[in-house]
Amino acid sequence: MTNSELPAQIPSRTMEDLLAVVERLRNPGGCPWDREQTHASLRPNLLEESYEALEALDLGDADALAEELGDLLVQVAFHADIAARAGEWVLADVVEGVVDKLVRRHPHVFEADGPALETAEQVSQQWDNLKRKEPGRDSITNGLPSGMPALAYAAALQRRAGRAGLPAPVGDGDDLYPRPEADEADLEAAAGRQLFDAVARIQATGIDPEVALRAETIRYRDRIRRTEALAGDTDALRELLDRERDQLWERARLA
Repeated sequence: MTNSELPAQIPSRTMEDLLAVVERLRNPGGCPWDREQTHASLRPNLLEESYEALEALDLGDADALAEELGDLLVQVAFHADIAARAGEWVLADVVEGVVDKLVRRHPHVFEADGPALETAEQVSQQWDNLKRKEPGRDSITNGLPSGMPALAYAAALQRRAGRAGLPAPVGDGDDLYPRPEADEADLEAAAGRQLFDAVARIQATGIDPEVALRAETIRYRDRIRRTEALAGDTDALRELLDRERDQLWERARLA
């Protein structure tokens, strides 16, 4: 669909409509900002939209989730347009690839003589086994981006290792703490060991550490907001004496 063919108001809303809108935005005469974007420049946007979708999930807000998933879909459309103009791939290639992958990795569903799986753990194990048989998949770590948040990366790596029979190396306690005279590198290594150890221990209870940390962080955020509200506003909070601020902080915990 060309610029001249695109109606001022689109009556229907399909993926083709979205692609047409993005194409028009990035065509000559469209939006200067949109035309300048690249795969790399859109990276922060993709990350931010992903976190906003996660927040909608945490809040249990179905309408917000629908909106945020739409924003994520915009990112897909932008990358598809950029790739198509560069002769890399088109959206149809993305759809074909992921459909083939889902069918290939669910033989218990799509194959008449596929294996009989009864638990989610069996499905996860089969998924990992099938993935390792694919080209370029010679390790359980393949496909796990190190650019993930560190806590999520450690947790995912431990889960994969656990399914392969490799336990996370949990420290015995004393070795987690550096000597008083330790240098910065030793302190950093010790901090990393403590965090990795905490992830392993938390996952052993069946709790997702990323979800738990996010929930606790949100509780902390909400307590800050309650304290600010008790003070009147943030500026008023700053002007209080330490004792007065501590009292409001305690009241906010009990609120």
